[in-house]
Amino acid sequence: MDRRTKRIIRISAVSAGSVLLLLLVGTAVVLNFVFTPSKLTPVVERIADRSLNARLRMGGVELTFFSTFPRFGVKLTDGTLVSTALRDTLWQRTDTLLTFRKAVLVFNPVSYLRHRKIDILKLSVDSADVYAFRDGTGRANWDILPSADTLASGTAADTTADTVRTVSEISVRHVALRHGSVTFDDRETKVFANIRDAGLRLRARLGEGHSMLALDFRNRNILFWQDGELLVNRVATRLRASVELDRAQRTLTLHDALLGINGTELDLTGTVRRDTAAAGALLLDLRYGLHAPSLETVLHMIPESVLKRGEVAADGEVRISGAVKGPYGRQALPLATLDAEIKDASARYAGMPYGVDALDARLVGQVDPMRREPSFCNLEIFRFKGAHTDILADAEVKNLLDDPLVSFHTKSAVDLTALAQTFPLQEGVALSGKLEAELRMSCRLSALRNRDLGRIRARGRVVMDSLALRDTARKFEFTSSASLSFAGDDRLDAEAEIRHASLRSPRLSSSMERLAATVRTTNPQDTTRIARMECTMTLNRLKAAAGDSLSLFCGRGTATVRLQPGKRDPAKPKVGLALEADTLFCRVGDSRMGMDRAGIGVTAEKLRDSVWIPEGIVGFSRLVVSTPQCALPIRMEKTSVTVGNRAVTLRNATMRIGRSDLTASGVVHDLYGAMRRRRPLRAELSLSSRNLNCNQLIRAVSFPADTLRIEADTAATDLKLFVVPKNIDFALHTDFRRVRYGKFVFEDVRGAVDVRDGAVHLKGLAMKGLDAVMHTTLLYQAVRPERGYVGFDFRLRRINVGKLVEFTPSLDSIVPMLRSFRGTVDFDVSAEADLDSALNIRIPTLRSAIRLRGDSLVLMDGETFAEISKKFFFKNKERNLIDSIAVNISVKDGYVTVYPFAVAMDRYRAAVGGTQDLDMNFDYHISILKSPIPFKLGLNITGNLDDMKFRLGRAKYKNLVTPVEIHKVDSTVSGLGRQIVRDFKRRIGRIPEERRPPARDTTHSSGRNPRPLSGL
Repeated sequence: MDRRTKRIIRISAVSAGSVLLLLLVGTAVVLNFVFTPSKLTPVVERIADRSLNARLRMGGVELTFFSTFPRFGVKLTDGTLVSTALRDTLWQRTDTLLTFRKAVLVFNPVSYLRHRKIDILKLSVDSADVYAFRDGTGRANWDILPSADTLASGTAADTTADTVRTVSEISVRHVALRHGSVTFDDRETKVFANIRDAGLRLRARLGEGHSMLALDFRNRNILFWQDGELLVNRVATRLRASVELDRAQRTLTLHDALLGINGTELDLTGTVRRDTAAAGALLLDLRYGLHAPSLETVLHMIPESVLKRGEVAADGEVRISGAVKGPYGRQALPLATLDAEIKDASARYAGMPYGVDALDARLVGQVDPMRREPSFCNLEIFRFKGAHTDILADAEVKNLLDDPLVSFHTKSAVDLTALAQTFPLQEGVALSGKLEAELRMSCRLSALRNRDLGRIRARGRVVMDSLALRDTARKFEFTSSASLSFAGDDRLDAEAEIRHASLRSPRLSSSMERLAATVRTTNPQDTTRIARMECTMTLNRLKAAAGDSLSLFCGRGTATVRLQPGKRDPAKPKVGLALEADTLFCRVGDSRMGMDRAGIGVTAEKLRDSVWIPEGIVGFSRLVVSTPQCALPIRMEKTSVTVGNRAVTLRNATMRIGRSDLTASGVVHDLYGAMRRRRPLRAELSLSSRNLNCNQLIRAVSFPADTLRIEADTAATDLKLFVVPKNIDFALHTDFRRVRYGKFVFEDVRGAVDVRDGAVHLKGLAMKGLDAVMHTTLLYQAVRPERGYVGFDFRLRRINVGKLVEFTPSLDSIVPMLRSFRGTVDFDVSAEADLDSALNIRIPTLRSAIRLRGDSLVLMDGETFAEISKKFFFKNKERNLIDSIAVNISVKDGYVTVYPFAVAMDRYRAAVGGTQDLDMNFDYHISILKSPIPFKLGLNITGNLDDMKFRLGRAKYKNLVTPVEIHKVDSTVSGLGRQIVRDFKRRIGRIPEERRPPARDTTHSSGRNPRPLSGL
């Protein structure tokens, strides 16, 4: 090659490369700076809004070249297409037709410019959701294309109309849909369908007269509902088909279509065309049949989780065919038929000792949703021979869509042990035993739904000998040896003997050693009433469990079950059970109950679906109940319990809880709801007891897991604050002969107790204790173990002062003068305060009104008394007798106020009063009203217990102990007490999360000395 030629080639290559580079640079500039997504997106949205009856909104629109080289394309992201054919503001958003994450369209613009042909080279859509909705009036959200009249009425300048009229052909070379979801919601025909995780590959050529379409579709699951009933679920499908569209005839024809359903492949052919007689309706004429029909194909339809895929030699004729024909549209659904037949078939799996010697079957079915034709399903014959097994059966289901009448007949001898060696079962799946059956039976589905079991017609027998079905992968096992015989042409009469039965599964487990039963039915002629049926049985060692939360055990027992018409509605059943068992055990969650010599006589009448009303009597010789909320079991002796009207009635039910005994009479409401659904447990009970150990009961509730500590220790030194469960609502009336609380013993405790909303309310309890008569009103609440609340009103008569201080240790800090007295007093106190974790009163939160009355009291020797006796020259400086005393005390805001009271002692009559704070700082005053001294004087006592100061002064209280003033003080303190009682009673029925200390009362002085009564 000469130099001139090389130069020309080099110049040409450089020029071509420069031009190509300029084109690429220009394309990059145009794509990135001219036709940017921010400019293209609103243009495309406006064009779509004008061209469609819908609103299109996208995250971005951009032109592509390099990613779709050498073609130009359009990339759409985060798109939403909302139909304007429907106006929907509800949360379902039924007007949203399409959403997608990403879509890429590659087309050939040259084909359109030259031949008026739209050539789509590639269309891929990722993560698209289609929601096709049609309301009850027939309006659909997919009607988004303009009508032909609208297009014809447009102007000549309407480029959209021109384009539609001038397009000669549309070619689609490749369409791909990945991870799509399609929902079809037709309210007009009451059809709902959902297709999940769909994938689609499509090629199409759309011409003016004919169009061709090739598609390959598959999905993970199909959900199909009709008239509120679930018809199809967990169905994976695949459709591979060639479709021809004839625009002139408005007909869609399927060619060589293959439909796969859960691995079973069917050939599908037929047509779908528009119904000219009904607007918006389609006429379907589809036919289907089994693809490559053979017995091997049928055997492969058995789920692989049960049967291994293996080499099988099969022979015989297999035919499965059917049709879907008729209109589909508003209030119209097509007719579906099925005809399946296996004739003169045999098979043997490689390596298996037995085979199928003969198999014949014929199944015919028809379903007409419009009920113009009968709907039925008939198994005309099923015959199986091989592996020491001979099965002959037929069945028929009439009136399939209304009230199906099911008829079944069989004469079979089955050797499951040999069958397990005929088919290659999966690992863990095992069959064994023998089954013989010669049975003819029939019943309507409504009889089973309505529990009208007496209308089952059955004659024949079934014998199971060491029958066993196991699937270790699903944790399922069933074993049984039993015989059943039926005799009744128009009713259910049966006898059953189960020598052994066992069922194990994740949801339900049961076992039984022996059961003998007899069933008799009477009066089945009246179809408007439940037929009367009675079943008597004897059983031995019945065990049943539902999951981990419910279990039942029954030892030896006899039972009678009766089924009869209900009193409220004879068309609804009433079930009666009479059971006698030597041992009965039940567990619900962590709660357990056991009975000895149990007798149960209950009935349950059905009101509506899943709602039954039980009533009857449950009796037992001994019962033990344990719950996780209490460390002590509840033991009951011979008792009968009445059940009815969602309540349990007790009559003198005697129980023992630890060292306490109780006898209860009354009603407990909704016990099942409290145990299973955590509803409030309500009860109205009268309780009596010979001995009640509150120390042990409180610890059993406070420490439910520490059973050894509860049983071994009954001392009250470690009592803790206990939280009353919120789901208890008890109204109790008590009559306790002996009650132990702390170190004290009370007798003849009578009154009302309410336990509600996490609080205990003692309402006017009367009792004897501390050698005194007591009347008590109390409210106790605790929302957590660290802090509680108590409000009480005590009335104690003729109580020893020493025992009073021992019973209320905090009283010694509030009224320290009591430690110097000996004798009996009447003591009234109304108070409210917070409690700490050890059940001690938190003194800063205490608000109280105290009244103390006594006579013939002895003032004992002490430092304070010695100092006072020295100041006033008492004759007896060791002890002095006080004729009477009446003291009013109030506690508020951390201050104790002792109102002036008169006291006669030695040769003196004095008035005593004062205040003190919680740090035991005193400011008391004694006014001498009568003495050998010819004038009145006073003694001021200040300081604390370690440093007390005594000073003589003037008498401050000489006019404050007259009958009128004393009456005013009594009225004031009594009013404060009544107000305290009203305040804590208001708390009944509510539990605050946090109780704050009481606010200061500005009507009382917070100083050292009490104000005059006019200021109270």
